Amino acid sequence: MGMLDGKVALVTGAGGGLGRAHAMLLAREGASVVVNDLGGARDGTGSSNTMAQNVVEEIKAEGGQAIANYGSVTNRDDAKAMVEDTVSAFDKIDILIANAGILRDKSFKNMDDEMWDVVMDVHLRGTYLSTKAAYDKMIEQGNGGRIIMTSSTSGLIGNFGQTNYGAAKMGQVGLMNSMKIELSLIHI
Repeated sequence: MGMLDGKVALVTGAGGGLGRAHAMLLAREGASVVVNDLGGARDGTGSSNTMAQNVVEEIKAEGGQAIANYGSVTNRDDAKAMVEDTVSAFDKIDILIANAGILRDKSFKNMDDEMWDVVMDVHLRGTYLSTKAAYDKMIEQGNGGRIIMTSSTSGLIGNFGQTNYGAAKMGQVGLMNSMKIELSLIHI
């Protein structure tokens, strides 16, 4: 028996790296998992179904349950569809891990608006959109849930060449801290 038997999780950016590790661990602990990944390069360019589908196949090969979702966290309709796919496949959503992210590293001196905007869009807006969709569904279900956001030391203490990434990751910290206060005042 796993610690998460009967739970259902959605993980954004789960086609590789930390997101893949989250998805695999959730499945090993018994959760059914929706593996979301746009399938782009590390800088956010391109797309492919391969990354998410490969993680789904890994989970299934280990005896777990998983489906893939290829939507973009930066698109409101895609974010809602991720949650709808989760509920459609597994009847509910208990856990969201908002992990999707890209890198466009440059020193601040060489940063341009496009590099800034696309990183903010994926990390901060994407986290907001996927979190809002999952939160609304969890409230509707009436059983609560867990929302986890993947931040970074680049946001907490900084890192050379990552002003855009660091600012977006610290924005996630502010989002979660404010949500924590609000959620402590309501009872589902």
